[in-house]
Amino acid sequence: MNGRYPMTNLSAPVFLWPLSRSHRSASRWLAGSLLAASMVQAAPILAQEAPAGSMTLTEAVRQAVNGNPEVQVAWHAFQASRNEVDVARGGYLPSVDATAGIGREAVSDDGAGSYSTDFVELTLTQMLYDGFSTQNEVARLDQAKQVRFFELLDASEEVASDVFRAYEDVRRYRELVSLAQDNYAKHLRVYRQIEERVTSGSGRRVDLEQISGRLSLAESNLMTEAANLHDVSARFQRLVGEIPSSTLAPPPALGQALPASLQNALNMAYQGNPGFHAAIKNIEATRNELAGTRSAFQPRLEFRARTGRDNERSGVARLDGSSAELVASMNLYRGGSDQARFRQISDEVERSISLREQECVGLRQTTSIAYQSARRLEEQQRYLNQHRQHIDRVRGAYQQQFDIGQRTLLDVLDSENEYFDASRAYANALYDQRIAEAETLAAMGALLTQLEVRREGLPSLGEIGSEGVMVDAETICPAQGPASLTLDDLTAGLDIPKAASPDIVLSADALFAPGSAELSAQAREELAGLAAELKARNDLARVVIAGHADSSGSDAINEPLSQARADQVAGYLATRGVDRELLVARGFGSRQPVATNDTAEGRRANRRVEITFETLDFGFDASTMRPGSLSAAYGDSIGAASTMPEADAQSTYLQVAALSAADRARALKEELTVRLASELRVLSDGDLHRVQVGPVALKELPSLQARLQALGYTGAFVVQPEQPS
Repeated sequence: MNGRYPMTNLSAPVFLWPLSRSHRSASRWLAGSLLAASMVQAAPILAQEAPAGSMTLTEAVRQAVNGNPEVQVAWHAFQASRNEVDVARGGYLPSVDATAGIGREAVSDDGAGSYSTDFVELTLTQMLYDGFSTQNEVARLDQAKQVRFFELLDASEEVASDVFRAYEDVRRYRELVSLAQDNYAKHLRVYRQIEERVTSGSGRRVDLEQISGRLSLAESNLMTEAANLHDVSARFQRLVGEIPSSTLAPPPALGQALPASLQNALNMAYQGNPGFHAAIKNIEATRNELAGTRSAFQPRLEFRARTGRDNERSGVARLDGSSAELVASMNLYRGGSDQARFRQISDEVERSISLREQECVGLRQTTSIAYQSARRLEEQQRYLNQHRQHIDRVRGAYQQQFDIGQRTLLDVLDSENEYFDASRAYANALYDQRIAEAETLAAMGALLTQLEVRREGLPSLGEIGSEGVMVDAETICPAQGPASLTLDDLTAGLDIPKAASPDIVLSADALFAPGSAELSAQAREELAGLAAELKARNDLARVVIAGHADSSGSDAINEPLSQARADQVAGYLATRGVDRELLVARGFGSRQPVATNDTAEGRRANRRVEITFETLDFGFDASTMRPGSLSAAYGDSIGAASTMPEADAQSTYLQVAALSAADRARALKEELTVRLASELRVLSDGDLHRVQVGPVALKELPSLQARLQALGYTGAFVVQPEQPS
């Protein structure tokens, strides 16, 4: 029995029969029900027996730096190098040896037979000159100790960077699993709706087959994200030593710690990266070893002193003796091994220089990629977030259009899948940017400092007798990386026709009352003059009227209001004799500001109506705008009440909007309840929340629609009680 997950008992015999289409449908419904029910308990599943409570990034990094085996290996190597220096320093001090012995000795030609002997001796040996062998060995091992110290710092920075990535990946895939669960739940709801229609005979079986395939893909996506979450959780456990907690707090912001330019980042990496410093110190250590090999060609001078007592030679009295002497020695021939040793270490010096260059170019690459990735992802996030928000609005519009028969099931599912992909791309960009920032700081040797983490017992450079590393122009590779191109750089040389600037910009405050789409009397006078000019021209292909709003209100208000105002201007121009076929009205809400929305002046400038004249040689083909495209959903009306059959007076509702955010739907309901003095309701279907006015009597529909149109809601339509909600 698996202690982590409950398992189905498969020991009982199972009998299988071929399934009919209806049975297969029932199996799909049952499987979907089981999986959907399991998603209700999402938190326990995603936690995968995660410890209760929360963990911060700083806690995880501190635990890894003090306990991760990779860091422990480097720590013990550093401690061993400190002791090795003390071993070499012993060569400066005298060697004192005591020797004693006892035994019996026999000499065959003295006739005395065997006799006892004993002796005791104390010897002192002091090296006076060894060709600087000891000095160079101490210097080599002291540099090697600093190499081990910088390798320890480098291992700590690398583990901290790995923990940061694992920490963020766990948070990332928990979020992606949640997105995949929502996506699966939406597909399952649509599947059940289509299945009910097919069962009742009012739906097409091909739609059921289509949604069945989409549902299978949603299931696969969910299982893939869950597998990814398992893998990154295992990586987190390897680095930190425990399973990630059920709640991981957001990491601290690191973006402000990054330098202003790539060149500054590279210079700081050269000055602070411990791995690069270890490679520099390794050159000095190898040069000291090379100097030490020259001692083999030098004489050795020692001071030796001894004192002792010796009793030997068949009863002769004990002999006491002492001596002090200078002993010089020099090797004359060792088979050429000393010359070979010198050549070997000479090549080791060149190798260490090449290793430093290799470390430098690798550091330059790592820093350049991480720094540019952080900057690129920061810019890319704006576009990804805009795309995600636009698709969120589109899927709401598509769902409304599907309800009144203006969109197909395929359109709705495509918009849901596109929103899922857009949400994943945006989430990945957020996490990837934070990881790139951490990797940049780790390359600079500054990640642990930013996180305020230091290994317990780690000495300072001064405590190990080091003055640090001198980095100069001869030591580093050029601090110059490939240029990073922004979107403006990439599009600057492209031959793309620029969007036409508006010919006329009218202040919405001068045309309309606040929150209204009714033209003022002064606005009508100005537009009457414009209509006369337009009628006099014969070179116009289109007159594009674009309504814009500031960001003060919600999208649920701004989008329809800007569209209604553009429609009002176009409608009035048409009543003044302008050819209606020339007029195109579009509402953009607050999506295209021309000034900041942080000031009253900027918001006033954003509330505007732009009118653009496209002449016959403009080169724009209006037929290229496909009614079914996503962009068309923003400007096209959602629908009209006349497209729906009449409903019973006691159960008729007018749907005003379908929003993806529940709080926005509730806020709109409260606002319209006050402004219309009518009853409203919010019907939620997953993450789509529909705001409806009603019940409304049929005789009240025209006046209510007129009031909604005056408020900017020109797309309100009648819904039937049996419609899915």
